[in-house]
Parts: sequence; structure tokens; C-alpha cells
Amino acid sequence: EAEQANRSKSQFLANVSHELRTPMNAVIGMTDLALEEEISPTVREYLQTARDSAGVLMALLDEILDLSRLESGRFELETVSFDPRSVVEQTVRALAIRAHQKGLELACDVTADLPARVMGDPLRLRQILTNLISNAVKFTEIGEVVVEVTCERGVGDTVILTCAVRDTGIGISRADQKRVFAPFTQAASSTTRLYGGSGLGLAIASNLVAMMGGHIDVESELGKGSSFQFTIQLPIAAPPLPVSRSLDGR
Repeated sequence: EAEQANRSKSQFLANVSHELRTPMNAVIGMTDLALEEEISPTVREYLQTARDSAGVLMALLDEILDLSRLESGRFELETVSFDPRSVVEQTVRALAIRAHQKGLELACDVTADLPARVMGDPLRLRQILTNLISNAVKFTEIGEVVVEVTCERGVGDTVILTCAVRDTGIGISRADQKRVFAPFTQAASSTTRLYGGSGLGLAIASNLVAMMGGHIDVESELGKGSSFQFTIQLPIAAPPLPVSRSLDGR
């Protein structure tokens, strides 16, 4: 009965999240169109605030939908060839503005021997990295956030990818470190009041890492920052075949 109730809850969340995304897309679309019109600065500020709030709500709906699909076992990963270095660097670049606005240094160190192509789900890898880096920036007021990616050869034609995100932020107590990967959970209620957030990001990231056959860990100390590290094993993709051309260039 408990398992059935849990499945029903997950199905309900999935259905509600899916139904809410349709009107939210309309709200965002209409607001974007209104912002393109010639309007007064005051009205533009109102609309921009509404647009930002709608974006936050849409991100929350996406997280709830992801979590419900993960818990119901209906979440599937893609397997395509991609450049892991490009995924890491693009993710860091997208979050650099947010870090710089807070006066933080966001550094990225990717090992030189990273394979040019691997097989996996680049969108979900980027989602994991985005969550960890965003959290690091959110909970750090002074100092830096460092993203470090290393690799080693795995079994057969695979590579073991290790990604670490370290910050100089508020840190997490030893007792709370066991809870941060649970859904709807943050380290403490005071953290939620001060920094906001749904507490879903780390739960989703943890589930995604597990689906990729890896694991995620955290090392932290209150007032001295945190280090989140995950390791996954990915097949090395075969290099693309050269494109043959005729003498006339076709």
C-alpha cells in the first residue's frame, strides 16, 4: 500500500506539472511579446519582474516533473556521441555572469587527456553540472567556485569521468550532509528562508548520476565551503568516419 501510494503521488505530481507547463508557456510567451512593445519604463519593469518570476516557476515545474519521472521509473537517458569538454565549458560559461555579479571567481580546470568524444546524455550531464555550480554560486558570498574535471581509463573502451565543484561558501554540517540529497530538503530551514530554492536539485542530480552508473559525494565544513564530486563511466565514442567526396566536390 505504501508503494502504491508513492506511485500515485509521483503520477499526480507528473500530471499536475505537465498540465501547469502549458499555461505557463503562454504566460512567458505573451510577456515576452509585451516586452517587445514600446512601453513606459515602469510598465517594462513590472513585466520584466513577471517574466523573471514565471521563469523561476517554470524551472520548478520542470524539476518536479523530472523528479516524479525518476521516482516512477519512467525516466530514460539518451545515448549519443558528444564532446564532454564542450559540455563542461559551455555550462561554466553560462553561469559565469551570475558568479561575477556576486564578485566571485568561477574557474574551470579540465584535464588535457579528456577524450574528444564519449557516448552518453549530454543534456543530463549539463543538468547535473548546472545544479552543482548554481548551488555553489548561490551559497558563496566571498571567494571562488572551482570546477575540476579529471578522467582515467575504465574497463574496456570506457573512461571514468570525475567532476568536482568546490566553493568557499557557507558549508554544510556533518549531520546535514546525509540529508541534502533527499527531495524537498535543504541543509536547514534557515537556509531555505535566506537563499530560497525547492530542495529538488540535488535529489535529481543524485538520481541522474545513479542512472549513469556513478555516485555522488559531498565533503563540507560549516563556514569553510563545500565540495560536491560525482564519478560516472562513459564509453569512448569511435571517431567519425571521413566524408568522401568526388572530384567535382559532391
